[in-house]
Amino acid sequence: MGRDLRVEHPGTVYHVIQRGNNREFIFDKYDDKAFLLDKIRFYKQRVGFTLFGYVIMGNHYHLIIQMHHSPLQKVMQMLNNCYSKYYNSVRKRTGHVFGGRYKAIPVQEDRYMLTLLRYVHQNPIRANICKHPWEYYWSSDNAYRRSINDLVDVDIMLNFLSPNRRKAVEKYVQFMSLEESDDFESLDLIGDESYALAVKPKREVLQRKRLDEILIETGLTLEEFNLVKSGSRKRSLTSCKETYAKEALKNGYTLKEIAGNISLTDVAIHKLLQKERHSVSTDNFAD
Repeated sequence: MGRDLRVEHPGTVYHVIQRGNNREFIFDKYDDKAFLLDKIRFYKQRVGFTLFGYVIMGNHYHLIIQMHHSPLQKVMQMLNNCYSKYYNSVRKRTGHVFGGRYKAIPVQEDRYMLTLLRYVHQNPIRANICKHPWEYYWSSDNAYRRSINDLVDVDIMLNFLSPNRRKAVEKYVQFMSLEESDDFESLDLIGDESYALAVKPKREVLQRKRLDEILIETGLTLEEFNLVKSGSRKRSLTSCKETYAKEALKNGYTLKEIAGNISLTDVAIHKLLQKERHSVSTDNFAD
């Protein structure tokens, strides 16, 4: 029986993970990683896609990628087939190089783009290869630190952090230095099969501010931002949550979307807004 077709939509951002067959180290040499990176560049120029980040490890690689016209499946098939031929030729072997189909997890509403980028860049740290992301050559971390908009399209994420490029890079460096909470380790539980089920973005939705952008504009520090995103119930963060929820509603988001972005339930957001309205109503009669 053939495999189910993946459902893909242009404009969707995907976190792609591809592992070696039986998790074997298929990128254990400098030339292996260099070959794969060169082919990523080649197909980016040939097909056209936005690359937000990447890391090439010894037995797998990660891409944060957004397709525009060609389907992701086509690009991944060309990339993996090209590398498989190279690998088998150099090693004088035959057989599978990659372990099944790649995982492709749609990034909904750009909620976790920064956290996902940090997760990708901190892979070498979790593998005890280095102590800092910038020490690992085979990732896009240094492209962000140096503001190099070439293979990786760093402008989008850096502009999200700040319109001032120097401040944006400083914020990026600060965010990358935070300890990884390993929220995305659960991706390994999805299995080898993955299906992109993202709904095709509507024109009006694309023009909305991102939820994380609305959250940052409340004046949170990066530490507070991460606390709110993790669902912290500190009272000192309540005011910012209220402001965030009201602005998100104005931008057309549902209570479920607003709540999910900060690890709460839609009921909790509803109560938060009701409490704020009650407070305003009480203040109007205080005189």
